[in-house]
Amino acid sequence: MYQDKIEALKREIKRTYKRYMEETADKKATLLDLAKFFNIPVEESRIEDYVVKSFDEVTPFIEIVDERNATSYTATYTGNAELLNFSGPMQFNCVISTSPIRKEEVLYYIGSEAPIITRMTFTEGEYELVFEREMPNSVGGIFINDGIKMAVRYLQNLVYDGKNVKQSLLNKIYENSYRNEKIDDTFEQIYTYGRPRFVKWNGSQDKYISWKDNHVIYGINELNQEGFSNYLYGICFESTNVPIRDYFPLNLREKDYPLLKDEDIYSAMIFRFGQGDGIHHSFQAYKDKEAIRVMYHSEKRHYGKNDYHKEILADEEYRLPILSEGTITSQEIKTISSSLQARLGSNANLDIMLNELNTFGTKMDIKNGTVQEEFDPLSPKHFIHQSFDEICHLISTNKEKYFQLISEQFIDAININVTLEKEKSKVLKPNNIQK
Repeated sequence: MYQDKIEALKREIKRTYKRYMEETADKKATLLDLAKFFNIPVEESRIEDYVVKSFDEVTPFIEIVDERNATSYTATYTGNAELLNFSGPMQFNCVISTSPIRKEEVLYYIGSEAPIITRMTFTEGEYELVFEREMPNSVGGIFINDGIKMAVRYLQNLVYDGKNVKQSLLNKIYENSYRNEKIDDTFEQIYTYGRPRFVKWNGSQDKYISWKDNHVIYGINELNQEGFSNYLYGICFESTNVPIRDYFPLNLREKDYPLLKDEDIYSAMIFRFGQGDGIHHSFQAYKDKEAIRVMYHSEKRHYGKNDYHKEILADEEYRLPILSEGTITSQEIKTISSSLQARLGSNANLDIMLNELNTFGTKMDIKNGTVQEEFDPLSPKHFIHQSFDEICHLISTNKEKYFQLISEQFIDAININVTLEKEKSKVLKPNNIQK
């Protein structure tokens, strides 16, 4: 909205507030008019329950209290969009409502009734469970989000270096991007901690999956645990006929894998991983119309005072027959895993990589409907189209249960070796269960 229109709106707010203060007979109706300027929801049928506690015509700012439900609403016209980490000229209305049950923050463009982003927070002791939905927007003229994004977050409030801070513990994101009013790309991510890290940690992960043109892309920005896996990065393309650069993980470089540009390659799987004792591994597998090409390299790097050398532990390159035409299948991924185990034997780091490779295969099976996806009550995709009133009712009536669940999910996410053992023992059921 242009600044002159905002100034005109501010003058109208000032006149409405003056009328509210002067009126006696129709004071509550004027309160309703005043609340609309600030996107504060007021139930007209019980308008007598609402009171204006404070007002600033310069900012503008208002505080309205729903005395029956013990809910306080504050709204501020501002250029600071903290929910989007953006600051610029005044163009936003930031509405915060606080009740005994939850805190809700909603950001609007001034004069618009459609939220840009909404965040609802539930608190249990020092921990927070947060639900956040961002709608398509281009804040500040910079293209930011072309889809609907839902996030579920788990945070801890603590004191660090004498200051109150929030430590992100677990984040789950689900996003649908659209083109011509149809879903063009679906993205899902789970990651622990994020930056900055105010607590001691010994395990973390950052994984994501996209569905593009009905093909799965599975990536790993980070996977590590002290004493078990120093790092693991990876990317798996069911089909390489996608904009590869858009999906590459943070710690891998597309230019290091020239076969990705080969037009004869249908599918690709790439991992780099290592241990804290100087052992590093790399894995690549590519499928074309004739075979599956597998490359595996492992080396130990020795760092002496005046000497540095590499000890080659394994260097395998071989081909496997394809089992079907077209892109890679989960059955072909199983043959890759079996062939590597037969050649290299079983070891902890190889098992981690193979587990991620098999996860990629399982994601394809879920997409194809041959395997049933495990139900996660706190998956953001279950909430992406739910109203925040529905989310509030669901969580508030089962608060202890949901905080316990998110805590267990966080513990699983940072204990990579324990999670790996669970994955090994898991039996996936065919997707033929009657609901």
